[in-house]
Amino acid sequence: MSRDFYQLCYEQYKQEMLEADGLYQKAGVMLVVLPLLGAAEGALGRLDILKLCFTRVDVFFFYAASLATVLALAISTALLFFCICPRRYKTLASMDVWHKWREDYQGYLNKTDRNGDVKAPALDDAMVMSLCNRLTEAQPANAEINETRRKAFGRSVKTAAIALAAVGVQALFYVILKLQGV
Repeated sequence: MSRDFYQLCYEQYKQEMLEADGLYQKAGVMLVVLPLLGAAEGALGRLDILKLCFTRVDVFFFYAASLATVLALAISTALLFFCICPRRYKTLASMDVWHKWREDYQGYLNKTDRNGDVKAPALDDAMVMSLCNRLTEAQPANAEINETRRKAFGRSVKTAAIALAAVGVQALFYVILKLQGV
């Protein structure tokens, strides 16, 4: 196995781990947006005209927009939590494990040299092969986890946009109702 292949595997692995960190950073923005939308919905909410909901169309649309906002915010929040919920990424072993592996393999090399057995790969070559195997196992698993998280984040943003539109409609009817003295 060449060192170029190792470098490719490592870069792909590193990219998936950086993307995982990036998703957590993006989620921070949504953790600000969602409470702001909820606060806007709460500020616009009125219970004093609930009895007029089925007698006036404008009041009905006001409450329909309010309900749409609450539902979209709840769904967006659930999707965001699904996105930021910790996942178990495949990682390489700790440095202690790799150090022990190197010592064990060096012992194996010393034993095979004394016994005159079949020539084993050099220590560094064997380590690159082992690392490449672990990297090629970890990268697809981590990519799948990131894809699931990325989809959840995208859906969370889309439902937050729906909530924003619903808050806008609710604000419009709030103004209309206030101008009418209701």
